[in-house]
Amino acid sequence: MSRFSEEEEIRAAARRIAAEFEATYGTLEEKVNRVPDEAAAAIAEKCGVHMEVARVAYRILLDGTIPKAEHCCSALMKEFTRREERGNPVPDIASYIRAIAIREGQWVEYLYRQLGKELHADNKDLENRYLAVRDEVEPASEHIISVIRQRRKIGELFFKSLISRWINDHEDSTIADAILAIIGGLRRLPVDAISRVTDGVRAALLMKFRRYEKFLLKSDESRVIGQYIEDLRVVIREVQKPLDKVSELTAEEILVEAIPPPQAPIDDRVSSSIGFVHSAFPTQPRVGPPLESPLDLLERDVWLAAMQDPHRRAKFLQGTIKSVTGILLEKGAPLERLGTIILFELDQRFTWNRSKRTEVRRELAEIYEIAGEDYRMQIENYLLEKILTKIPQLRTGSGPVDAEE
Repeated sequence: MSRFSEEEEIRAAARRIAAEFEATYGTLEEKVNRVPDEAAAAIAEKCGVHMEVARVAYRILLDGTIPKAEHCCSALMKEFTRREERGNPVPDIASYIRAIAIREGQWVEYLYRQLGKELHADNKDLENRYLAVRDEVEPASEHIISVIRQRRKIGELFFKSLISRWINDHEDSTIADAILAIIGGLRRLPVDAISRVTDGVRAALLMKFRRYEKFLLKSDESRVIGQYIEDLRVVIREVQKPLDKVSELTAEEILVEAIPPPQAPIDDRVSSSIGFVHSAFPTQPRVGPPLESPLDLLERDVWLAAMQDPHRRAKFLQGTIKSVTGILLEKGAPLERLGTIILFELDQRFTWNRSKRTEVRRELAEIYEIAGEDYRMQIENYLLEKILTKIPQLRTGSGPVDAEE
């Protein structure tokens, strides 16, 4: 496809999205006008929302887009809360509240119901391309590039215009707001689960793109495919930053990663029967690569811990570290080398300052001398302390700094 054809296809996608919104807006507004006061009042009392919000929620419930009144009202009220937090609250005037509620209802109808249908064919194509990469121990570079191209196609055709329109429709909004709103719809999530699921999607994307980069760098044609490698590195670097600091490219890749598997196409019947997705990192997700080693598991959980409250990180990581050391010991790793194997490998995987190896070896040797039979437990505590110290660096977006040997 020529560059001209690609640009025309993107413009056509933007026009299609605009037409969908206009059609939905008019239809929804007409439906809301016919909502009985008694029905709206019942929802307003149950969910503690304004009558005008309740009218829109009632219509969305009847359409089967979201099956529960509480979840529906939360999805609509998210914009009211966002604007209040930005210092620009919606005026307490029925006409204003009604206008905002209808517009948000339009977005809910589109994101939770229509978008999945539009993505289905291209997403199924992407899934087929993933199969070739999954089935190969060392995926061929052409298979990886095929996946990357299809991801970029979906990102450009759907999410580029959608992000732009969402930001234009919402005062004082950011690219992070758009990402969270779209993921909420793609996964049909309750509002309080969106951030957690988004963190899981970002962790999955980071691991996937690091593997793609590794395989492409092994290719004899690495110079020819240099632009693909550079794009991967941009996303790898940015996906570790705060969400409002990512570029358009990374935002689109995050959203592609968040698309549910095509085996469960979105239609009216399914949307009212399957409810909401709750898992941040499913056991066998399409959005994440297989966890091929215990250190893959630890890498994932360190990244997820970085996104949690600092007071919860230690408890979150303790179990994972214990599991990883146990698996490595079963596989024959020497007990006295557990600490260096794990810590030095994590230094290669994360954008934090790398440990001084001579210092680490000295500290571990001292622990080994005095710990006796408790050495494994002491090593696990040592690793936990080191990881917790390094995690704040993951939130800065700075690159790794080599330490002295």
